[in-house]
Amino acid sequence: MHLDAPYIERLRAQEPKTTKDWYLATFPQLLVQASRFFTEEAAQITAVHNAQLKALKNLSQFKPGTSMEAWMAVILRNELIDMYRRQHKWRLLSFESKHEQAEAPDFDLQIDRETELNKVEAILNQLSPTTRFVFSFYVYEQQKPREIALALKMNVATVRWHLKSAKQILKKHLAS
Repeated sequence: MHLDAPYIERLRAQEPKTTKDWYLATFPQLLVQASRFFTEEAAQITAVHNAQLKALKNLSQFKPGTSMEAWMAVILRNELIDMYRRQHKWRLLSFESKHEQAEAPDFDLQIDRETELNKVEAILNQLSPTTRFVFSFYVYEQQKPREIALALKMNVATVRWHLKSAKQILKKHLAS
């Protein structure tokens, strides 16, 4: 979603219709991203709403003509980290890819992919909550262990241990 300057001004002026349209346009994509970090629907919705409120509050920092999705993804990621720090509760993650395929696969390949994703998700359910959370930042956000450690206020060695554990468990179960 690329927004022009007049649309941004209407958002800043908090025009009800513009705000509602923006909310409805950004909510579904953000909810998918939040679902990768939290299983509880209430936590997902809270994270998305908090991110949207922060975005509206800081709309002056958004540059018209740039990608609203990318800007909102960064705000949501920071909100997820904040929620993690505040609650210190670990949540189940989904292993669904955030990148769309360039071409739609044929039906049989799509079923195989869904079956594999379900299998991987079941394996991820066996990981400890901390390991799932660290692994999600590594896989979905493509952050390096040092970045994850800084974001989560953990030791880098601890982050690496969680990543190693997750990879070993996935490898073991996928091989069988």
